[in-house]
Order: sequence, then structure tokens, then C-alpha cells
Amino acid sequence: MQLSDGVIALRPIAVADAEAHLAAADPERVRGLDGGPGTLESVTAHFEKCVADWAAEGPERMFAITAEDGAALVGTLEIRTDRIFLAPGQADLFFDIYPAWRGRRLATRAVILGCRYLARTGLADEVVLRIDPTHAASVGVARRARFHYLRSSDEPGVGPLDWYIQAL
Repeated sequence: MQLSDGVIALRPIAVADAEAHLAAADPERVRGLDGGPGTLESVTAHFEKCVADWAAEGPERMFAITAEDGAALVGTLEIRTDRIFLAPGQADLFFDIYPAWRGRRLATRAVILGCRYLARTGLADEVVLRIDPTHAASVGVARRARFHYLRSSDEPGVGPLDWYIQAL
């Protein structure tokens, strides 16, 4: 399964992507996978869980974002339908473009493709992006993808987040 817009493509993450992810990802993002310093073992374990979720049609779908030719892994996109803060029919979407690929609007393209996936599969009727309001680039992604501001929250251990929604 692959979704493409002619510039980037989304495909299910593979365990084989762990090494490229570890090499290219923002170190703070890799740390978030298990709370400790990112290692090949911790990233591989996380990707194994993600592959198992795909196989079981579970609540988490992690995509590799690739350049259209498929040669370069440029980031990841995660969709979760089991978050306690979601209303029925909503999906939480999180995107991460690797530092070397930022500034090319690839995140906007990935979010739009993720929404197309959700609409096509019927996994959700509405998508939620929760974004740090001080992260202007991510707020720009939400706006370019035509998400609408819903509300702000201040979550323990996470901090302030602005919620953006998009009906599918």
C-alpha cells in the first residue's frame, strides 16, 4: 500500500527503516519513542510494534514519508484512533519531517495524504492536529492543509497545545 501526490509518498513503516530514521531524525524526536536516548534497538523495537499494529489493523498506523522515487526516507506520519482525548470518529495525526528535508512544505503534503488515507479507509470522520503554539512551522502546516483552530489546552507533561481539526 502506497499513497502518493507525485512529490512524496506514504507507505507503512518497515523495521528496515529504523537505521535510516535514527540517522536522519531530530534526536529529541527519537528520544520520545521510549524516553531514553535513541538507539537502533529502541527504534527497531518501536517499529516492530508499529508493523504489528498494521498487521493487526490496530489503532496506530505509522507511515514512512518518502521522496517520490522512494529512495529517501524524509520523515514519518503517525495516525492514532485510540487516544483518550479523542471523540468517537476522530483520529490524532502527528507528523515529523527530518531536519535536512524541512522547509519544502513536505509536511503539508504528508498531512493531506494522511487525511486521504483516513477518508478512503473510513477509520475516522475528523482529524485532530495538536500543535505546540510556539512552533510556527507546524501551525503553518495546519493552516495550509486547511485545518481549523478548535481550542487550546495545557496538558501536564506536554505543555500548551493548540488543537486544529479537519472534517474528512
